[in-house]
Amino acid sequence: MFSQILKLLPRHEFSVLANKHDGQRRCDAMNRWTQFVAMTTAQLTGRASLRDIESALASQKHLTYHLGSVSIKRTTLSRANQNLSSGFYEELFGKLYARCQSGSPSHKFRFKKKLFSLDASLLDVSLKVFPQAEYNKMKGA
Repeated sequence: MFSQILKLLPRHEFSVLANKHDGQRRCDAMNRWTQFVAMTTAQLTGRASLRDIESALASQKHLTYHLGSVSIKRTTLSRANQNLSSGFYEELFGKLYARCQSGSPSHKFRFKKKLFSLDASLLDVSLKVFPQAEYNKMKGA
């Protein structure tokens, strides 16, 4: 089923978009497709942490191979999520949305409710001003 979902996104278009946003990167760094497969797996299966994503993908190595992905480590995925531009995913969403709108002229694709985009970035705050924002014993976020 996961493979069928990923088939909605042609690999060639994905690669062209990744090259446009990333340019020349180290060949041993995690590529965008592997990051996309990992994050899509996490979203669809309700994974709670990077360690959970890593173990889920490690238990299904034969399936990730057929998806064109490679094994990942949580530190590599963390670094990729932190350093790679989010503009890539914005443009990817735009392409998929345009494809959905042009797919069937008799049925227009639209969101029935408002679409909200959430950002889970941590922002450092003062514990004196925001005591409810205790991130750990020494920081507020």
